[in-house]
Amino acid sequence: MKSTALKIFLAFYGLFFLGLLCVVLCISQSDLHIALTLDYLSNFSPDWVAFQDIFFKYMTEWGSWVPFVVVGVLLFYKVGDSLFVLLPQLLLGIVVRIIKVNAAAPRPSLYFSTHFSDVALHQVDGVVQHHTNSFPSGHTATVFSLMLCLTLIFNKKSWLAPIFFVLAVLAAYSRIYLSQHFAEDVLVGSLAGVLITMFVYWLYQRKLYAWEDKSVVELFRNMNFKKNIGTGVSV
Repeated sequence: MKSTALKIFLAFYGLFFLGLLCVVLCISQSDLHIALTLDYLSNFSPDWVAFQDIFFKYMTEWGSWVPFVVVGVLLFYKVGDSLFVLLPQLLLGIVVRIIKVNAAAPRPSLYFSTHFSDVALHQVDGVVQHHTNSFPSGHTATVFSLMLCLTLIFNKKSWLAPIFFVLAVLAAYSRIYLSQHFAEDVLVGSLAGVLITMFVYWLYQRKLYAWEDKSVVELFRNMNFKKNIGTGVSV
């Protein structure tokens, strides 16, 4: 049975996906990217733009190395939960890479320099803009998977589901803000993250071992205990 937290997350995601899909289908790739970056930033003062530059520069890391830090932290909580977060990340790495290489889509920096050389995209200090393999967004897939996993792990705290969803959306938008991806890259990346995570969750529900509910520290202690018993050492 689906938890309330999962239903909340998927309800928000459904609205997000359908809304962004409609926008992507109705507005051209270039116009939408300009609207979400240059036009959006034109509404703010230089100080607020500078703040957002810093915010999204670091927010985007939630789709990079942060999930693997979470995997490490969860080892000291429950090994099973740590593996539950890790497995979809590994699967996504393979799936997204295959699609990227085959699609070979240009990123905003290359696309605009080729087709709209008069448009100067917003630059953020310290961020190197990539040029190829834009579709889909790997960072978006990663962060949506991470946040959905955390929603499922902490399913008894349903109030966390909207927070996890908002964090996923902010990290996804950071990819557009930094001109590393187009909106459709984010759209498909998020879908990949959600679908693969739900598939892993379906498998995860079917196999549950006692050691999954223990931390790595507890498992290590149990191993030493059994070793000492086997050798006749008093404990």
